[in-house]
Amino acid sequence: MSDHELDNIVKKVRKEKKAFSNKAALDTSNPPLEIVSRTDEIKEIVDYIMDYEQGQVVPLVSIYGRSGTGKSTLLKHVCNHLPKVKLCFVNLRKAKTVFGGVNIILNELGQQSLTSAQGMNVAMEKIQETLLNMMDLQKKKLFILALDEFDVLFYDKRGNPSDFVYKLVELIADLKQKGCLAMIFTISNNVLSDYDLDERIRSRIGNSEIFFKPYSKDEMLMILQQRAKVAFDKKINDEILEECAKISFLEHGDARRAVDLLRVSAEIAAKEKKELAVGHVKVALQKIQKDRVEEVIESLSQHSKLICLVMAAKTFFHDKDWHTTMSLYEKYKEYLDAEPVSYRRFSELLKDLENTGLLTSKTSSKGQRGYSSEFQLVMDPQIVGDIIDKDWWNKHVVEPKIALDRLNDAGIKKNSLLTGLTDWNMPYLS
Repeated sequence: MSDHELDNIVKKVRKEKKAFSNKAALDTSNPPLEIVSRTDEIKEIVDYIMDYEQGQVVPLVSIYGRSGTGKSTLLKHVCNHLPKVKLCFVNLRKAKTVFGGVNIILNELGQQSLTSAQGMNVAMEKIQETLLNMMDLQKKKLFILALDEFDVLFYDKRGNPSDFVYKLVELIADLKQKGCLAMIFTISNNVLSDYDLDERIRSRIGNSEIFFKPYSKDEMLMILQQRAKVAFDKKINDEILEECAKISFLEHGDARRAVDLLRVSAEIAAKEKKELAVGHVKVALQKIQKDRVEEVIESLSQHSKLICLVMAAKTFFHDKDWHTTMSLYEKYKEYLDAEPVSYRRFSELLKDLENTGLLTSKTSSKGQRGYSSEFQLVMDPQIVGDIIDKDWWNKHVVEPKIALDRLNDAGIKKNSLLTGLTDWNMPYLS
């Protein structure tokens, strides 16, 4: 590529960037300019923290609620406002195991990782020693360990997450005996008591919980108006912001994704050299969904990918949203070329996929047969199929579905239709 061609690309990109006056205002990793509609939650956080002035704090507080409801942002905001409080904020998303989570904590405290052979007790001693030195040096009154994405640790079935929580609570008690007040905030989508914890933990942590309700559509709109005012030179049409708020409220209630939707919409409009319009929001939504699904699916095991593919195919082919665990498991076994996982492990994988946000579940009554879990794919099945295996998806799902619909349109009865298609490779008819 010549210098002239490169200069033209730079000029083109620079021109596109002029659609924004301050694009950083639409970066969801940056703190918000102003906290919107979270007064009650802030007061609850402050109530728990300020107990340190009386020399007593609860060892662990569980902050929970859907993604994008401001949990992490507000805790940071409160702690950074209090000069006597030392916050160590740890994101456990990258932790593959419980011990991996311990090393992330050590790293955030400025210490090197330990090997698993050194053991959990050595790790806890190292954390305690580091905290005592830090608090003495910085003259703080309260240490707060915030564990974001806390539910990730419970994916590690061998690492005994319950015992890890117990050791953390014991650590807080030991620190208090040594004259150092400390507390833990766990941040996740579910309340801590929903996880598999033994009774010695439950009796120690009590019911110290703070629930963050999803943002309403009006609150979403307020957040978008606040960000848009700083991000753009021109006033953005309220109809566009209302569309972003409505979509985000109905789909997920996630303020971060609402801001992302506005940003991507503006980027698409800039590339087209057009004024930002509602139509760009629709295009941006499809792009974000596809990008997000790709990111999540890339991290999945082959078994989990196949589960998603089976789920997408059954949803697409039958125009049916909800599927029982058993129906999914039978199809998974039928189209797996390797040894299948057990039914119990399959159920665990479905729950793990639900935690990633790809699936949602409900419990339905089967009368005398009791209750069963049913799962629904949250994303467009076409997007999932294209990402995992586009060629397979088109050959075994899309093309047979088109053929089936044509015969159906011709008025052929269902039984005759199925008989007439026995030679087709149509794995999701049953």
